Formats: sequence, C-alpha cells, structure tokens
Amino acid sequence: MSLASPRPSPTRYSMLGEAATAARHGREAGISRDTPPRARSPPLLSPAWPHPRSSSCSHGAAAGAAGSCGPCDGCGQRPLSMAAPLAMEGGGARGCPALPLASGRSIPVLGLGTSHQGGYSHDAVVHALQKCGIRHIDTAKRYGCESLLQKAIKESDVKREDLWITTKLWHSDYGYENTKKACLESCERLGVEYLDLYLIHWPDAHVPGKSNREVRAETWGAMEELYEKGLCRSIGVSNFLISHLEQLKEDCVITPHVNQVEYHPFQRPQELVDYCRSRDIVFEGYCPLAKGEALTHPSIIQLAEKYGRTPAQICIRWSIQNGIVTIPKSTKAERIQENCKVFDFTIAEDDVEILNGMHDGRHVSWDPSLIL
Repeated sequence: MSLASPRPSPTRYSMLGEAATAARHGREAGISRDTPPRARSPPLLSPAWPHPRSSSCSHGAAAGAAGSCGPCDGCGQRPLSMAAPLAMEGGGARGCPALPLASGRSIPVLGLGTSHQGGYSHDAVVHALQKCGIRHIDTAKRYGCESLLQKAIKESDVKREDLWITTKLWHSDYGYENTKKACLESCERLGVEYLDLYLIHWPDAHVPGKSNREVRAETWGAMEELYEKGLCRSIGVSNFLISHLEQLKEDCVITPHVNQVEYHPFQRPQELVDYCRSRDIVFEGYCPLAKGEALTHPSIIQLAEKYGRTPAQICIRWSIQNGIVTIPKSTKAERIQENCKVFDFTIAEDDVEILNGMHDGRHVSWDPSLIL
C-alpha cells in the first residue's frame, strides 16, 4: 500500500469556500478514483426503522411478530412511511439491515464496539463473529487493540469482504502527512488492505501554533485522498458538532459519510441528528446504554418488562428505530448475544416517545461542546 502521489500544500484560510475547493480539485486532476461514484443516500426515516411488522396495524396484525421491512403482513401498508433498508452483504446479526452511505457503501446498523482500559476481549470478539453474526467492528488507534482484532478476525474465519471495519485517527496523528501514515499503520495492525470506514476521532487538534479548524482542514484533506485512492472505502468524523461540520463544509470538498457521536436516552442530540441527515451524513451512536446508567432507570426497566426484553435490548432497539447506527460495547459473550437479539420486535411509537423524552443532556463520555 502506498500513497506516493503528490499533494499540494493544505488550503490557506484566505482561500476558503467554494472557489478554493474547486481550484484545489483542479490542481489535483491527476488523482484517480478507485472507489465507485458516491451515491446519494435516501433520507433516514421514521422512528420505527427497521420494522419487523407494524405494531400500529389498523387491521390487527400481530405486533412484534417476525417479518420484513416491506408492507405490513396484516394490512399491506408500509409501516410508518418506512422504506425498506438494504440487506447487509455477507449476512449479519440475526436480520441486521444496513444503511446506505453517500460513499456508495452500506453500513450495518448494529456493530460491536471496543475500547481501551479493559474494553477488549479476544474470546468475546470471536464469539460475536462466529456465533452472533456480527459483521461490524468498531475500534480506534487510541484503544490499542487493532493488532488484537487482527488475531480475532483470523481465528473467526470470517472473510474480509464480509466485514465492516471502522477505526479512528487520534489527534496525535492529525495533519496531512501524519494522517496518511497513521492510516497505513492502522491497516497494518488490523491486517487489512483497506478500511471500510476511517474517522477523525475528536475535533480538538492540540497542535501548537495552529487553530483546530486549520488542522482539521489539513487532516480532512488527507482523508479525502485516502478515500479517493480506495484505501478508505468511506470516511467520516466522530464527536463533531454542527459548528465543526459547518467549518469542514467550507474548507473541504467531500462531505463526511458518517458522524459518530454519543447517543442514548439521556443524550439524544436531535438537532445534530437532523443536521446530519440534511447533508446525507449517517449518524452513528456510541454508548447506547449510557455506560450502564440507562439499565437501572425505572422507565426503561418498565418497558423491558412490557416487551419481555432486557433494558439493554430496549435501549439498543430504540436507538436503531430512531435511525441510528448503533455500536454497543461488551466484553462478555452472553451480553453480546443479548445485544444482537433486537431485530425480532418493535417498540411502539408511544413508547419510543417516552424514551425520546428522557433526554436531559448528560454526557457519559466526552463533551465536545467547548471545542472551537
């Protein structure tokens, strides 16, 4: 793998905007595109997605019964104006669909998250791949487990083309040249020739003498080249707010395909979700269980009892029904198995609204609101 083609110096801030980006692309006419043309993704849909069978069928179809995301089996009506999602290539976790990205790829709506500080288990990852049908793995350089994931993937015998692998660029590697080098190193640690999704991990750059905006623009310029060359099949950001995305829109050419942000019943940033959808940016949510805080909330426990599910399954299903790509993390095989069993029931719209109303703004992870 090589990225030897020349690249002009990063865009200066005196040249921001449409004219600057158009001029920059003109100077880079020699760059070949190894990826397919970017498809415009359809709008994300109602809170009932994905939908086994409509729980509000006026003709009395059995709520929660297994079915497809097509018209309701009971009345032939499409549930809550929901369009059918794409099936995931290579199968997935018990009926897991995938969402189309503007890159032309499709990302499984349920993944397995990993993390540092005890957030990785070899046996659990192998179990998730072999026994649970998980095909979407989320990691990052910061977590320190990319090399460990290579071993688990090899042991699972799951084909590379059937996997969706996301990793992230840490701020110590921001900048144009550093980004390209870090991507190649992550691929080497993971034992892959390409990444399905590469994310800028955090909007704060920590580079002396340069503004966060300037460093993000340089870094995203490298991300664009990695995408254009096919080393990254999709590119995106993590923990970016509307202000960060607006700056990136002005400074760069390619809109991020994904924005991965904290999302759970207590932290439901709907304005950011709506903004992302308006720009064909798929919203991906981490910490769907609020690091366990949601599992003991009385309303969630009550809904779990109502649906005969666990509190974790209620939170994950709610997130997915809200159209969010959801990546719960666990190092226990039995918990991963439980977290995958969320495609054979639907939370009624009234109950989705109860969960939506629990937002109180709390963060259980990083808060990017103070980052310029």
